[in-house]
Parts: sequence; C-alpha cells; structure tokens
Amino acid sequence: MRHMLAATATTALLAFVAPASAATLIPTTGAPLSEMIKNSSGVDSNTIVFTSVPSNYAVDYSSTDVLHVSSTGGFAFVEGATDTGFSDLTITPETVTFSGFKFNLQLPAASGPDIPNGYHTTYNFDAQVFFAGGGSETFDNIDLGNGAGANRFLITAGAGQAIDKIVFSDLEGVSTRNNDPTLTNDFNFDSLRQVSFNVSGIPEPATWALFILGFGFIGGMMRAARTRQAAAA
Repeated sequence: MRHMLAATATTALLAFVAPASAATLIPTTGAPLSEMIKNSSGVDSNTIVFTSVPSNYAVDYSSTDVLHVSSTGGFAFVEGATDTGFSDLTITPETVTFSGFKFNLQLPAASGPDIPNGYHTTYNFDAQVFFAGGGSETFDNIDLGNGAGANRFLITAGAGQAIDKIVFSDLEGVSTRNNDPTLTNDFNFDSLRQVSFNVSGIPEPATWALFILGFGFIGGMMRAARTRQAAAA
C-alpha cells in the first residue's frame, strides 16, 4: 500500500513539473467547440461579460476601446461601439481555462485609413496566449489575406498547458499596387464572432497546491507508520 501511494504521488508530481509543449494557432472551419458564446450582459463598455452555452461559463471581453454587443445566427459577438471598431481585445475566462478556442475575426472596421484606388490590401494581426500558472506564447503577423473568408482560427493549448487569457492586437494592412510604393497602415478590428471553446481538464495552480499538501500528508503518515513499526520491533 505504501509503495502504491508513493507511486501515485510521484506520478502526479512528475506531471506537474513536466515541460509544456507549444500551443498552436491554425486556420479552421467546421463545427464549433463544446461551449459556444451565445449570451451576454451589460451595456456598451470597455468590459462586457459573455456566458457560454450549455454550461454558462462567464468569459470577459475587454478592450481599451468601448465595446458593443450584438448577435446573429445564435451567437453573441462583440464589435466596436462606433464604426471605428476596436484596436485590441482581451478574452479572459472567469472560472475555467481553455484547452481550445475557436473564433472568427471580422476586419477591418468601417472607419480606417484611406487607401488609394487600385491598391490591394492584405492584413495580419498578433495574438498573445497566456497560461495558467505563468508563461505565455506570442503569435506574430498572423496572415489574414484580404480578410474575406481567411479569418477563422483555432488556438489549441499544448500538453501541460491551460489557457487563461488571450489578447488580440496590432491589426496591420499592407497595400500594394503594381510598381507603386507599398503602404503599411494600422487598422482596427470590426468584430469578434462565432466564439466557441473547450474547457481544460488541467487543474488550476491552487488545486495543484492542495494535491501537493495531500501528498505531503500521506508521506508523513507513511513515515509515522514506519517509526511505530520500528519501535514495536
């Protein structure tokens, strides 16, 4: 029994200290993940709370710009409170962590830099993913093409990772026309739509702390038992 308890504790501790593998961000299509953002609360604000279906998990959407809630096709989505859109957006689950996060970025906002006629513009943006327990991963210059149909993505946590925040920022447009000078401009996002996610099964740091305390208690009991056996002998 003592050996079994020790093996269980060792396995759990090794899982805790094992290095995490890299998260991924890829273009995607198809069905949504298990939890879908279909409800919201609050008026136009820099932070709006959304809740998921079917489990009613609360997820905060926040920005340095004022946000507005809308809905279409059953999904709730966030957009800029004006036609200027929003320059950044932070997604923070309140009580869970993500193992996967699927989304549709609409861009650019209606009001933006004036591009001369005949130029062709392609877009890219940055996404920073933060993990429970510390650490982050940055995806730079994610290609959106011309923004028509190439704006659906899936972020997946690696083994040993649980996502507790995602930040979208730095939407950039690169405009070209034959042999004319290339134009590079900053743009704002129009909206974030069709969000769905899977909940991570990785325990939170506080839960790990309880596990480790429990393992310590078990170890103490085992040492006390050995001491009693030695004294009886």
